[in-house]
Amino acid sequence: MKNYSYRLIYVIVILFFAACKEPFEPAIDTPSTGYLVVEGNINSGKGPTVIKLSRTGRLNFGGRAETKAEVQIVGEDLSSYNLTGNEIGIYTSAVLNLPKQRYRLRIKAGGKEYLSDLLEEKQTPPIDSVSWQRTADGVGIYVHTHDDANKTKYYKWTFQETWEIRSDYTSPYGFKTTPKPNGKSVTTVVKRSLKDEDLLFYCWKSEASNQLLLGSTAKLAQDIISSPVQFIKNNDERLVFLYSINVVQTALNVDSYNFYKKLKDNTESNGSIFDRQPSEISSNLRCVTDPTELVIGNVMLTSSQEKRIFINSLSNWTNPFVCDPNIVSMFHNPDTLIKYNGPQVLLPKEVAEANTPLHPDSALKYTSGRVPVAPIYVPGANYIVGYELASRRCADCTVRGSNIKPPFWPN
Repeated sequence: MKNYSYRLIYVIVILFFAACKEPFEPAIDTPSTGYLVVEGNINSGKGPTVIKLSRTGRLNFGGRAETKAEVQIVGEDLSSYNLTGNEIGIYTSAVLNLPKQRYRLRIKAGGKEYLSDLLEEKQTPPIDSVSWQRTADGVGIYVHTHDDANKTKYYKWTFQETWEIRSDYTSPYGFKTTPKPNGKSVTTVVKRSLKDEDLLFYCWKSEASNQLLLGSTAKLAQDIISSPVQFIKNNDERLVFLYSINVVQTALNVDSYNFYKKLKDNTESNGSIFDRQPSEISSNLRCVTDPTELVIGNVMLTSSQEKRIFINSLSNWTNPFVCDPNIVSMFHNPDTLIKYNGPQVLLPKEVAEANTPLHPDSALKYTSGRVPVAPIYVPGANYIVGYELASRRCADCTVRGSNIKPPFWPN
């Protein structure tokens, strides 16, 4: 009886605290337009400058791109260079080859003007090498660099991965639907060219890094550093055929390094009570129109260094993308496949491969999400009675990637 009383009291306490819970709405004084977020650097080298602008939003709604801004690079001698924006808030300059001097970023957006500090150029040393190592769990990729002058000290890396995708089945045939004046349409099986077959067999997929990769040699005697940039677990699709990673290295000054370090600490904590508490992130941009308004971002005058490597078809690496081995068959009968010139007939191969009209019920039933991959012949004769079908994801690589070959991809 005593144990029962304890259990009852425990249940009552739990219900009491559960009933007292109310939704928490943090009181954050955010302007109606949101805070301006600035991402990117002024390129002091031979490439264009790319700046991304966005606005913070309420916690429940997220941010939005800032698409109607005026963005300029302004030199210490008051020379200026305009950037052109697009519909997703990316502003890009021409290749400028900026003369040696200090520069700042000027932004006009939402009726306000924003300026960065005047920036000294920070040289980025070349990447020595990018290496990879296979372990029991997968493949680790590493970047190696140094500065003989011992001046860099602080580094940031990003990367873009690209890998080859291949279909499980070739697709020498396709469906073609032709509208008719009576409002109905006719679907036919057509033969593809070899070039069109390749466009559905070989594809590529690319992804950019979404993590902050930082490194520092400030506490070391020499400015030499090696750092992991990516780890690919066993049997990941990326390393089945040919894989490429392009690592981009940027030198940071101490203020920029501290900015990204705080940003990394604030965004990558897991929310436990043992995590470091979020800290305020300083910026080298300010709102000239309203000095009390917060601007989020850190801009540098620097150029980046890049290095690309390829990893080719590792042994004992299983392709995780496996198609259903049961290919659907479309057999020749009045209800499912073909009526040719009215009556049901057997089609000579050369006619069938060129243009095979499908029964309307068959077109509706079989063409959605499927691709014809092989003809079905009359045993011992040169006549087609139907086609074997595979799902598009197994015979059309454009479902999972792009069939436009990257310019850097080897032949």
